Amino acid sequence: MSKAIGPMPHIEVKPAESAAEKPLRLALCLVEEEQSLAPKLRAALRTIAFDSNQAPDWPWLVAEVKAGASLSLVLPSKQRLLLLSAVDAAQARLHPQALLQALSHGAHKPQQLLKQAWQQAKRPEIEERDTLFLEQSLELEPLCLQLEAFAKRRLAQKMAGLPFQGKSLALASNSPAMALILSQGTALSGSCDEAALSGSYDKTALSSSGDKTALSGSCLNSSCVSGLASGKKLTSSLCPQGAPWLLPLTLIASPKTLLSEAQTALQQAQSRLIQSMSTHALARWLTDELKTLEQSFSGTASEGGEYYSLVLIGRDATELIAESELLMGQLQKITSLAELPELELITPNGSVFCAKPLGPARLCFVYPGVGTAYHGMLGALKQAFPNSYADFEAAATAENVALSTLLPTALSDASKETTLSDKAEAAPSPAPTMTLAEQAVAGVGASVLLTQILRREFKLRPAFAIGYSMGEAAMFAANGVWDKPFALVKPTLESRIFSEQISGALTAVRQEWQLDARDAICWNSFLLRIDTGNITPLLQNPAYSRVYLAIRQGPSCVLAGDEAQCRALIKSLGKRGVAANRVTAMHTPAALRVKPELTAFYDRPLSGELEQPQPIYISAGSEQPLKPARLERQQIAETIATCFSQPLNLESLLQRARKHGAQLFLEVGADSQTSSIIQAMAGKQLSSEIKAFGCDRKHSGAADNKALLKALARLISHRVPLATAALYPQLARPDKLSDVRK
Repeated sequence: MSKAIGPMPHIEVKPAESAAEKPLRLALCLVEEEQSLAPKLRAALRTIAFDSNQAPDWPWLVAEVKAGASLSLVLPSKQRLLLLSAVDAAQARLHPQALLQALSHGAHKPQQLLKQAWQQAKRPEIEERDTLFLEQSLELEPLCLQLEAFAKRRLAQKMAGLPFQGKSLALASNSPAMALILSQGTALSGSCDEAALSGSYDKTALSSSGDKTALSGSCLNSSCVSGLASGKKLTSSLCPQGAPWLLPLTLIASPKTLLSEAQTALQQAQSRLIQSMSTHALARWLTDELKTLEQSFSGTASEGGEYYSLVLIGRDATELIAESELLMGQLQKITSLAELPELELITPNGSVFCAKPLGPARLCFVYPGVGTAYHGMLGALKQAFPNSYADFEAAATAENVALSTLLPTALSDASKETTLSDKAEAAPSPAPTMTLAEQAVAGVGASVLLTQILRREFKLRPAFAIGYSMGEAAMFAANGVWDKPFALVKPTLESRIFSEQISGALTAVRQEWQLDARDAICWNSFLLRIDTGNITPLLQNPAYSRVYLAIRQGPSCVLAGDEAQCRALIKSLGKRGVAANRVTAMHTPAALRVKPELTAFYDRPLSGELEQPQPIYISAGSEQPLKPARLERQQIAETIATCFSQPLNLESLLQRARKHGAQLFLEVGADSQTSSIIQAMAGKQLSSEIKAFGCDRKHSGAADNKALLKALARLISHRVPLATAALYPQLARPDKLSDVRK
């Protein structure tokens, strides 16, 4: 039972705390009733009831939670707002609408308090400039409205943020003087209600005011595939009924006129969207804009001008209008043309505008390593791209490989990551349900399917390709370099290299440590956010002789080895690690012992007819790139084996890719872990001009392929040529247009 406490004591408002203070990381969770919460959390909650005109004493509330309390703030409407540490929320499996990152208060002007709060939140200066500051009393009711808007991933105002960071919002008040910094949590609410999603198509017209009922008929069941029920030939479509629509706005401008031309294009789009037109007419307009875009890729702009692309993503006209308003609001903040070259605006929904397109010559496909597979991954691709999916399945069947092996659909929670607190050591975690070989095969399966879709459906032609760890094998398989890539599946699952030597029984580790059969090995790896320069000296200590710096990746790294020694080293650093709970000795001295076996394993026949054009392959196992005109099977095998058997330095790999011209990094695989790492390194260890993003995202848009749609939108904004037929709305396909009237 929750424990009610009396009114909050009055405390004196103290001066603002030091800007060097750590971010708060407190979860804000909206709940309807406490009965749905975990029993342990319910027992720990302390309840505080608020009157409609009572403002919370935020400094006192934050102090209580920092001291270990979990609070339930009850509004007059009986809605409850939980305030607790982010770690406690995660352990209770709560998805917060937002995280409270910073609190600044005292006898200072609001702008000074805001600056101090941004510093505490460790947010970059660009967010301090761009985020909207709401000058209002910090009462619970307005705060809950902002939290609900966060969960919908869109606001009437702009939410600032960098790619792969939670969007942020500053809230400020004058009496008392105070500033809060919020960032988005993991809670996610859809923009279409369930009735709309499950309803059948109707011809609801857009009202002149663009009200919420506009185009409700476009929010249809996303499992509908054109021609599937009627027996007609299957048609690929990333924008089926129920999925978001992509609206590109192609414009011609010079650097001096770009800002005004972009604003004009958005204004014209808004004007057309609020007009009364049928759903069919809107779908046809979107299709026409896609055709115009594709024509611009092969055309030449008028003298003195260049082609640029604005892209809006939305499920209906109302959402497309809101997206255009978000972009318009940011464009209106630009006061100097000097700001334009570095400008790339991206809304939380995925709408985007880039003022300095990087173009196709900078495009690099990135292939992730093991551990990215998740329950039901890439499941929606079957409905969106039935022909490509059928070809993928046929190729697997020809090698007697089950589809469930390549795209596993039932993964246990036992493989979830656990944190290692800097206050206490976590208990040993259960082993993952997938072996290293099974994870490797699943990763390759996802990369092969996505590469086929990107190359065949959208005609994307990357200039470069790189792989993260075992992603090196995936990039050669996915791009058709090896003959019959699925012929590698069974050997991988049966190989002693992956089942015994560098995983499983870890016989190579046993040899490296000179252990006999009676000695137990407790192996694990940990992700750690720390500069590797602080770790390297400690590795010379005999107490950590069985700890290895396996992967360097900018602001973070991966330690692997004896679990007890790893935990002891992390504790001595005063840091927090994330246990991978994955038994793999890749990138350690043990893997070097099996390098000859790895080389022989990946010495595979090459394809007789490579799908052209091929990218330049940049490997962590070779200082020189592998040119497509001179690919040799032995060279490929040696580079993969070298990559697997030596520590991986992702920063060095990316710097070489950047030197050759790669700047636009698209991750081609399940989830977006590697592109998140690359983007985190950009501007710090790497060039600020680097852009990295994925085309799949776990728990975000997986059901309707929205992550892929958002990736394509960014590519379009960077003027990377692609085929657009698969983006046509279902309603605008030729077999649907016989009776269309504008």
